[in-house]
Amino acid sequence: MTTLKQWTKNRNIVHELIRKNVKTQYRNSVLGIFWSVLNPLLNMLVMWMVFSQFFGRNDPLYPIYLLTGNVLFQFLRSSTTVSMTSIVNNRGLITKVKIDQYLFPLSSTLTSLVNFAFSLISLLIIMLCMQLFGGYALYGYQILFMLLMLPAFLLFQYGISLFLSVLYVFFRDIKHLYNVFLTLWTYITPVFYKIDNIDPGSIAYKVLRLNPMYYFLSYFRDSVYLLCNSGGGVPSWKILGFLYLLGLISIAIGYAIYLPLKNKTINYV
Repeated sequence: MTTLKQWTKNRNIVHELIRKNVKTQYRNSVLGIFWSVLNPLLNMLVMWMVFSQFFGRNDPLYPIYLLTGNVLFQFLRSSTTVSMTSIVNNRGLITKVKIDQYLFPLSSTLTSLVNFAFSLISLLIIMLCMQLFGGYALYGYQILFMLLMLPAFLLFQYGISLFLSVLYVFFRDIKHLYNVFLTLWTYITPVFYKIDNIDPGSIAYKVLRLNPMYYFLSYFRDSVYLLCNSGGGVPSWKILGFLYLLGLISIAIGYAIYLPLKNKTINYV
C-alpha cells in the first residue's frame, strides 16, 4: 500500500512538473507550442539547402531523410540538455520539500516527449505533401512500429539525463563539455548523410556502427517511411530488442551514478 501511495504521489508530481516545464518553455511566445512543429520544418529547410547537393542529389526522399534524423536527434538533444540542469534549477523545491530528485530529469525527459509528439506533425505534413504531389507511398501500417521504439528511446535518454543531472550538481562545467560532445555526436550520427556512402572497411564506418543513435535512427526511418516506400515488411525485431538492451544499459548506468550520490546533492545544489 505504501509503494502504491508513493507511486501515485510521484506520478502526480511528474505530471505537475511536466505542465510547469511546458508553460515555462513557451511563456511569452506568440506561437507557443506550435514552434515544436515549425522548428523542425525550418531546420530541415536550412539543412536541405546546405546538404542536398552533397548528400541527397540523387534521392528525391532526402527531405524526409533529413527531417527524420533531425526530429529524433533533437529529441535526444533537448531532453538531455534540459534534464542536466533540472535538479539544480529546482533547488528551492528540493530544500523545502522531501522529494525524490530523480523525478526532475524524468519530468524533463517526458516534457521533451510532448515536444517530440508535436514535431512529428511537421514530419507527417512533409510526408503527405510528397505522397500527394510526388507519388510516393509513404504511409502504411509500418509507421505504427515507431511506437514500439519510443519506450526504449525514453529509457536510453533518461539514463543519460539522470547521469548528467547528478554530475552537474558537483561539476557545473560538464554543461559546456556536453555541448561539445553533442556537436561531435551529431557528426558521427547519420542525420544528414548516409552510411551507405561510407567504405565498410573504414574506421569511420566502424565508429558509426558503435554509435547507439545509428540504430535508433535506422529503426525510426524504417518504420516511418523506408519500408513502406520499398513495398512492405516490418522493422527488424532483432534491432528492436537491441534498442531495449541499449535503453536498459543506459538506465542501469544512470542509476549506478545517481544512487550513491543522491544524499550528497542537497549540500551542493
